Amino acid sequence: MTTITNFAAGSYNTLRSTQNLLNLKSQLEGLTTQLATGRTAETYGGLGAGRTTSLSAHAALAALDGYDSAIGTATTRVNLTAASLQQVTTLTSTLRSSLSNSLVNNSNATASSQLARNNLGAVIDALNQSVAGQYLFSGRATDVQPVQDVGTILNGDAGKGLDGLAKLVSEQKAADLGSGNGRLSIGTPATGATSFSLGEESAASDPTGRTRANFGFTIPSTPTATSAAFTITQTGTSVPPNVTLDHAPAEGQSFRVTVNQPDGSQKTLDLTVRSGAAASAADSFPVTTDGAAASLALKNLVAPGTVAGVQSGNPPALVATFSGGAPASYQIGLSAQPSEGDSLTVTLGMHDGTTTTVTLAARKTVSAGDTGVFQIGADAAETARNLSAALGTAVTTAASATLSASSTARASADFFNGTTKAGQEPRRILTDGSGNPYYAQSPQGRTVIWYQGDADSADARATTTVRIGAGNDLSIGAAANETAIRTALAGIAAMAVEGIADPTGSTGKTRFNALADRSASLLQTATTGSPGLNDITGEFSLASSALSNATAYNKATRTTLDGAVDKVENATTEEVAAKLLAVQTRLQASYQITATLSKLTLANYLG
Repeated sequence: MTTITNFAAGSYNTLRSTQNLLNLKSQLEGLTTQLATGRTAETYGGLGAGRTTSLSAHAALAALDGYDSAIGTATTRVNLTAASLQQVTTLTSTLRSSLSNSLVNNSNATASSQLARNNLGAVIDALNQSVAGQYLFSGRATDVQPVQDVGTILNGDAGKGLDGLAKLVSEQKAADLGSGNGRLSIGTPATGATSFSLGEESAASDPTGRTRANFGFTIPSTPTATSAAFTITQTGTSVPPNVTLDHAPAEGQSFRVTVNQPDGSQKTLDLTVRSGAAASAADSFPVTTDGAAASLALKNLVAPGTVAGVQSGNPPALVATFSGGAPASYQIGLSAQPSEGDSLTVTLGMHDGTTTTVTLAARKTVSAGDTGVFQIGADAAETARNLSAALGTAVTTAASATLSASSTARASADFFNGTTKAGQEPRRILTDGSGNPYYAQSPQGRTVIWYQGDADSADARATTTVRIGAGNDLSIGAAANETAIRTALAGIAAMAVEGIADPTGSTGKTRFNALADRSASLLQTATTGSPGLNDITGEFSLASSALSNATAYNKATRTTLDGAVDKVENATTEEVAAKLLAVQTRLQASYQITATLSKLTLANYLG
């Protein structure tokens, strides 16, 4: 049963007046709190429609705090990396300038070698820079010191059975020089004969062409003469060996290929077997069905160059077989006695793409110690024998100087091309049953790996990224094995190691000049090549600028967001005081009216 309460006339107005008084009192308390705290409300619910603005602004400000913290850390890293790169560039340029001056002024070779060693140590120190326990030039492996110390790089680690650069240089020199004449074959005229043979290492000595493809002098062009008295007949054309692989590497497997280029130099390709869209990448090798197909694909891939060597880990454990190579050869003779001053010039190539020339001029009288000449004998047969002997001496001299310098530079470049990845250690030289040198096709596990950092990342910059704004990531990684840095190290180390690898011959003027010229060329390439040290330093300058711009942008954004939050959450003292005064006045008036009405009676009303 529902009970209906009594309703007295005027009770509604009384209740409404009471509620109004309570509302005014609540407003008064709220405004008093605002005046005391300076805040519009104590809860997001109290902000009303402004709570959405407040919540989103606070989220954005929290994100800015994270960005600014990352920017601060990144700025320190970028500045230190840039400083290290500048140090490497300065040391590289200093040595290059010193070598250039040495070539002009015939400066002391020992002093240049010592300067190179000192600079090598300083470069390594710069590359081993760290901040907050993280190495700057290790790629993703920031907890690993990237570069071995100078002593280990040059001399190896005997305790671990690992050879350093000095050992590799010694082996390279021995392989290139052969018996001392750069592996060339120079015949002696038979009795009464007026001609002799000149050729690259013979097919009898190197039937596969594997040694000839990698070591010693080449004869890239036909010798020339200034007189018709000389006869020059080509008896053999240089043919690169055919290279076949024993099986096809599987998808995902990697291997390294050395390529002889048309200009006589060698380059290294690190290839990975890929299919589909990835197969179009520059470092990709197609999926093939068998060794024959893989061999053909490799031949086409390196064209117009030719394969000089293959190296891989296990898997794929590739075995490359060389066959069918042939040497360039010539028959050099005299159809008549040459006149004094007539000359023969032979151009000799090296596997770094450089050449040197041997020119011999005919003289009636030759004194002991004369170079670049041969004596005109009593007849053409005797003159031919003198020419053959002089050519042999000149080639041996060129081998001990220019070719030896080339060996040092090549070995240094090979050493710094080595990585910790399977099958990519520095090339090591072995000998076959006939004593012919060749590059090992599988890792030997006895060489110092100079770089211990991350070797798997193709893009050094991408190894470390920092978010400096919403959707704005900045790449600031670096690795000591970047091409420009490796080239700089190779150029510096070539000068530093020569006195260790060959102390008796390193101070010879001709060899020093040849090595200084090659080292200076490497250092020049490292500095101004594409990409070079200047390019890498420029990238970090741009990164520093991006960090500065991000800081300024974040600051401006923070100011805007702070303003939006201030409008929503903070109460203006003057405005609150005015509202408070108005509410106090209304509340006081309401109290006075209520008090007056409470005293009102019928008698007072009629009276």
